[in-house]
Amino acid sequence: MNAEEAKERRIAWAILIVCPLSLAFMFVYVTLGYAGGLAAGHPMEYLQTTCILWAVVMTVLPILRLKRLVSLPFWFMVLLYANMYLFVITLCEGLYFHISWWADFTHVISGMVIASIVLMALCSMQVRSPAHATFGSRGGIVAMMIMVTMCFGIIWEIMEGTTGILTGVDYMSYGVIHTMGNLAADLIGILIMSAVAWVMLGKRRAGGVASKIRLGKKNIDKTD
Repeated sequence: MNAEEAKERRIAWAILIVCPLSLAFMFVYVTLGYAGGLAAGHPMEYLQTTCILWAVVMTVLPILRLKRLVSLPFWFMVLLYANMYLFVITLCEGLYFHISWWADFTHVISGMVIASIVLMALCSMQVRSPAHATFGSRGGIVAMMIMVTMCFGIIWEIMEGTTGILTGVDYMSYGVIHTMGNLAADLIGILIMSAVAWVMLGKRRAGGVASKIRLGKKNIDKTD
């Protein structure tokens, strides 16, 4: 086991221990009635379910890394987990209601996360595609990243509205103006990540980005 492998395993174990424990604390915090999100109008069962589901989600990637099945870039892991914690804390504390610009801020970060996932997927596709079926230059990859990521933002907003219609409870949607603001914030996050992607692809190219995404024991062992 080399130094890089040992470092990644230590990080995976830390995530696997800290994340479920911290969200268990948030669950108890909500259940005891201290969470600001309850006073803001979020149903308790919604906040409790949020804590449970995201605790489960947060354990998946470190388990996959410890099993040597998936290894992702460190910068992406930091951005992803920061976004997940931001989402849970925002709902539990009702920050959407207390801070006027908070929803836009969280959507900027979420836009960056989704854009990062799309970027990694596009780079992986680029290096595995025949020469006549690629996205071309880095400009082509960035343009495709913007379009695909924006589609995900629109789908999320549709899902929020549909949840309210089906349940009769306004869990996540706060009106048309709020929705349009979310989409504008998504676009800002996507453009920020696009600028980062432009620089990244100029230095590493698609192959350099894709090489940090290792799937399966064979590929991880080859690098480690």
